[in-house]
Amino acid sequence: MTAKTMTFQIPAELARTEAIAGATPERFAPLRKVAKALSRRGLAAAKVELVNVALLELVNLVFEDDTDGRPANVDPDGRILIPLPWGRLGHKAWELRRTEANALRWLMLQRYATQNEPLFVYDAGGRAWLLNLAYSKRSALSYLRTMPVTLAEWRPAWEVTTSQWARQNLSTG
Repeated sequence: MTAKTMTFQIPAELARTEAIAGATPERFAPLRKVAKALSRRGLAAAKVELVNVALLELVNLVFEDDTDGRPANVDPDGRILIPLPWGRLGHKAWELRRTEANALRWLMLQRYATQNEPLFVYDAGGRAWLLNLAYSKRSALSYLRTMPVTLAEWRPAWEVTTSQWARQNLSTG
């Protein structure tokens, strides 16, 4: 490390130190209140809620009809023509983070592999997602209401899709 880089790093580290010092509780503040402010509790539940909203909106878009009455966003064979929230590039259109899209993709693949009648079907040969044409808009919305993504599903999906670097360097144990 050169003296020049050291000069630029020290003020940045001092700024981080001041930010951390600002997070300390006041002398008589209740500890529980401070812990809640600093806790990440509920973050995973918020991500689950975000993903469920994206899936509901996706169903609304997938069942949207064109002016001639035919589905606008699905081919006759069921291939979905719009970007998916868990897609390699579609997550940006849905304003999801890449890590959230990866976890959602893993979760959707698990649902496809384990459920008898999943709403979305993965065609490995065509490397595309299809809408299960047995569903109508009403039954698809009912499916998502009765089987939303849960926190119990999200946690393993998140853990599996976390990078090796993150598992090694950001572990909480």
